[in-house]
Amino acid sequence: MRNQFVNLIRNLAAGLRLALFAPVARLAFRIDVVQLLLLFAVSALVDFGADWVRYGPDAHFSWFGAGNELFAAGLMMLTAAVLALAFRQGALILAIPVLALSAYPILQVALTLPAALERWSPVHLPQWLPLETLVLAWVVVVLVRCVAVVLASAPARSRRWPRALAGGLVLAAPIWISPHLLPTETWWRQPAIHGGIDPRYPNPASEVVLATQQELLDHALAGLEDERPGVTDLYFVGFAGNAPEDVFRKDVEAAQRVMDERWDTHGRSLTLINNPRTLLNTPIATVSNLRAALNEIGAAINHDEDVVMVYLSSHGRPNPELEISLPPLELAQLTPAVLRKLLDDAGIRWRIIVISACYSGGFIKALEDEQTLVLTAAQADRTSFGCGHRSDATYFGEALFEQGLAKADSILAAFEFARKRIAEREAAGGHKPPSNPQASVGAGMPDKLRELERGRAVRRAGRSV
Repeated sequence: MRNQFVNLIRNLAAGLRLALFAPVARLAFRIDVVQLLLLFAVSALVDFGADWVRYGPDAHFSWFGAGNELFAAGLMMLTAAVLALAFRQGALILAIPVLALSAYPILQVALTLPAALERWSPVHLPQWLPLETLVLAWVVVVLVRCVAVVLASAPARSRRWPRALAGGLVLAAPIWISPHLLPTETWWRQPAIHGGIDPRYPNPASEVVLATQQELLDHALAGLEDERPGVTDLYFVGFAGNAPEDVFRKDVEAAQRVMDERWDTHGRSLTLINNPRTLLNTPIATVSNLRAALNEIGAAINHDEDVVMVYLSSHGRPNPELEISLPPLELAQLTPAVLRKLLDDAGIRWRIIVISACYSGGFIKALEDEQTLVLTAAQADRTSFGCGHRSDATYFGEALFEQGLAKADSILAAFEFARKRIAEREAAGGHKPPSNPQASVGAGMPDKLRELERGRAVRRAGRSV
C-alpha cells in the first residue's frame, strides 16, 4: 500500500504541472483502479474543506455531501466511457479520470477563493472582477489538456487537438448540466442555501415551539412600559423577517442595543425575529405578531406626543413586498398597504419607519404622510447590499444604527452619514448600480424629531450629573 501512496503523490505532482500548463506526459501518471479511488477520496476531502470555508463555522455537517461526490464520480466515469467509445480507446476509461482528478485539487481551491476572501479577509473583490468565471474557464481548458495528454501517444495524432477540444468540452458539460439533474449538496450547509430546517435547533412547527411562542409574545408585550406624561417617548420595534439568513437577526438585535443604550428606548422596545436560534427566547416575526405589538404600543403611548420606530430587516421584492420566511411555516408576506393599516389601526400617529431590504423605496408612497419619517436602504428599483449568510450586518443597518445613531444626536444626520458611508462602501466593492437609500420626511417630522432629540439630550445630561 505504501507504493500506492507514493504513486498518489506522484500523480498529484503531475496533475499540478498539468493544471499550471507546465510540460507533462502521460507516462508521468500512474493509472490504475487503486489510484482512481484514492484520487476520488482526495477530491472529496478537498471539497469537504472548501465547503467549510465557504459556509463558515456556523454551518452544520451534512452527509448529503457524500451523495454529491458519488454522483459527480459516476458522471465522470460515464463521460470517460463515452469518450473511450467515441475514440475507440478502452484505456481512456481509467486514464481520463485519473488525469483530471490529479489536476483537480488546485482548481477546487481556486473555485473556493472568492468565498474565502469574502468571508475571511477584509479584502473585498470588485464586483466587475469575474473571478469565478475565470476559474471555470481555467477548469475547461485544463480538461481539454487532460484529453490532449491522454491522446498524445495515440494513433492519428493529427486529429489530437480537435479530439481533445471536443473531449474536454464533453467532460466540462456536467458542470452546467448536473445542477439541473440533481440538487447540488455540500458537506457543510446553511439553512439559507437549502431553505430547510436547521437540525441544531427545534422545528418551528413543533409543539414545544408553538407553545413557547405564545408565552414569549405575551411576556414581551407585558414588559413594555407605559408612556411618561410630559415626555416625548420613543418606542422601538425590530422585525427580522427572513429566518434562513442570520444577518437579519444580527441587524435587528444590534439596532435594539443602539436604541436602548443611546436613544432611551430601554423598557419601550421589543424584537420579533425569524431565526432558528431564537425560537425559544424571542417572539417570531409574523404579520400577526407585528399587529399585536403595535396595538400594545398604541394602547401605551400618548398618541399626540410619542413616537414609534419600526425597523424592518429582510429580503425585499420589487412588487414591493417584504419577505417573511420561517420554514416550514407558511407565513403572510408584508406589503406597504398592510404595514400602513397596522399602524393606522393601532392609532400610532408619529412614525419612523426604517426598512433595510432590496427595493424598499417602493414602500415610501404608501407610508408617507405629514407625521411619518420613512428611511429605506434602496430606491424602489434598486437592490441593497450586505445581506446573505456570510454577512454580519446589512450595509444599511450597520451604517444607520451601529455607526450613525450610535454616535449622532440627530436621526436625520445619522441617515445622511449612512448614505455617504454606504456610497463609499459600494464604490469600493464595485457594487453597481448603487442602492441609493431614500428618505421621506413628513412636514411635521422635523419639529417632532427636534423635540424628541432635545428631550433625549436633557435626560442624558441629567444622568451624567
